[in-house]
Amino acid sequence: MNPSQEHTVAKRRSRVTLLAAFAAAASTAGCLTPPPAGAAAPAAAAPAANGGMAPAAAAAPASGNGYEVIWDGDDVARGQGWASCDKEAEGCKSVLAPTPGEGASGTSGLKLHGEGPGWQGGGWNWFGWYPENAGTDLSVYDELAFSVKMTAAAKDKAPSAGGISLAFGCSHDKKNSADASLGKYAANATDGAWHDVKIPLKDFFSGKGAECDARTAWEIRVSSWSGTPVNFDLVLDNIKVEKSGAKP
Repeated sequence: MNPSQEHTVAKRRSRVTLLAAFAAAASTAGCLTPPPAGAAAPAAAAPAANGGMAPAAAAAPASGNGYEVIWDGDDVARGQGWASCDKEAEGCKSVLAPTPGEGASGTSGLKLHGEGPGWQGGGWNWFGWYPENAGTDLSVYDELAFSVKMTAAAKDKAPSAGGISLAFGCSHDKKNSADASLGKYAANATDGAWHDVKIPLKDFFSGKGAECDARTAWEIRVSSWSGTPVNFDLVLDNIKVEKSGAKP
């Protein structure tokens, strides 16, 4: 073997030794193949919430344009919901769920269906209740803006606008805001047409509502109460919080 061949063999042996050392170190670290250059590390799996259902994505950060979308049924449609009523023995029903084609622009709308006497209501948590301390800081905004439409099986089965209210839920201490009556801001909201409504956020978070920490809002709630049995569908869409004068 001439000197040149000996040099080549020595280089190969050195390379094999280095590769073996790398493999041993990687095996000890629990990773046999390093990620490609520039690749992001895989995210750790989050624990499931709500009976094993996958957690919803966290709310998007403030847009920087003076508003933040909570729901539009298209680009922003994250979260999970619930519904209930208070007179099940008398046949009440309450369902709240995203409903394709029911939104103001033909996308999905958040529809509350209520039947029977008494109270029906539900909520949409745009974090899906995960993590437990999740929340959107509403203290930097001035108004809740949304589109709403309500239809009823018959005229005498429609709740009045004054009997419909909205509120927020907050993750901190699991407190609720004050209720805001829809009738105060859109008296004709039950006429079967779409209406764009704005409610000052101070109406939710002042007085008793101040115990709901507006910096940790994570759920919007809608409810209806009537002294006579009802049968109606109420759809919310294009829900956002915004600063006064903001232009989406």
